[in-house]
Amino acid sequence: MEDEGIIEPVEVSNWATPIVCVPKTDGSVRVCGAYKGTVNPAIQMEQFPIPTLEEIRGKVSTWKKFTKIDPRSTYRQMVLDKVLQQLCMINTYKGSF
Repeated sequence: MEDEGIIEPVEVSNWATPIVCVPKTDGSVRVCGAYKGTVNPAIQMEQFPIPTLEEIRGKVSTWKKFTKIDPRSTYRQMVLDKVLQQLCMINTYKGSF
């Protein structure tokens, strides 16, 4: 991911999250941050309930345009601002990123 410009080395950060490597069905590995014990407890989030199927059907029937997205590697498709980059810092055996 560093070679692809997705992550970059960090020398100092207030946050340090360990990684969890998850094997994928194609034999590659997905690198995930284990934020449950670091950043997640410090985040205050607004709650947005998931709409029911009936609510969605009622709204969709009036729509004129639809969009299809490819969720593959979704978490890598958006550049984070500097504040969020600090929150998403991960620790690996090769250093912090």
